[in-house]
Amino acid sequence: MAESVFDVGLALEGSHVLVTGSSGAIGSVVVKAFLAAGAYVSAFDIVDLREPIEHERLYFQKVDITDESGLEQAMESARSKYGVLTTCVLAAGLDLSYCPHHSLVDMPLQAWQRVLNVNVDGTFLTCRAWLRGIRTYATPQTRNISAILFGSEAGTFGVPQCAPYAASKSAIQYGLVKSLARDAVDVNPHCRINAVAPGPVATAQFQKECADDPSALWREAQATVALHQPVPTEAVARACLFLSSDRFAGNITGQVLPIDSGKSGALMWPEAQ
Repeated sequence: MAESVFDVGLALEGSHVLVTGSSGAIGSVVVKAFLAAGAYVSAFDIVDLREPIEHERLYFQKVDITDESGLEQAMESARSKYGVLTTCVLAAGLDLSYCPHHSLVDMPLQAWQRVLNVNVDGTFLTCRAWLRGIRTYATPQTRNISAILFGSEAGTFGVPQCAPYAASKSAIQYGLVKSLARDAVDVNPHCRINAVAPGPVATAQFQKECADDPSALWREAQATVALHQPVPTEAVARACLFLSSDRFAGNITGQVLPIDSGKSGALMWPEAQ
């Protein structure tokens, strides 16, 4: 009797994937991952690609995710290029390393509002524009209809001196993902909404921070981390591939996938000197 074949391919070939924040340390790797999986990729960022890529399945546009009309126009341009945007990976946002760090008691309102505007409002506007395209252009044959929002360990454990970043990520990975997962099936019955929540990722910026502060690696990525190491950028990209694939994650929606090497908390009080 012949053995049945279990197909372990992602089946992302030919899907059209939007990656926001495509010039970032993580977003740029996500772009490469989807190209390697055979997808067409529309890449949005407010700055040029970190590493310019010439690829027949890549379309880059400069886009500010807080610009409502500009975002809608860019999505329409992307659909004109490669067809319906089936998958949306929302990696754009203000990163913790570049957010203002103040005690909440001394934080200007404008600093709080800027982080929430980019991270929460920008994510909302991107999801809304993407879902409108799904409602208008998706057909019964469209597959891999999925959004992957970017949360953070900060949304679970908080961040001393940077409350707006933690608040923005908590809003995204819990309130927005859980709500949108239910709303999205009214747009398309196969639509799935999930989030990834990375811990400290081994980007060049994180490595610089560890070099500048010898205790940072231990404090952020070892003391409360089961695997005792930061997360490779490729691990975050692979999680996005997994969640975007109907074949692998077709029954996963409304969930937050921690990509944090087993982090179990924030170190509140370092060892006394």
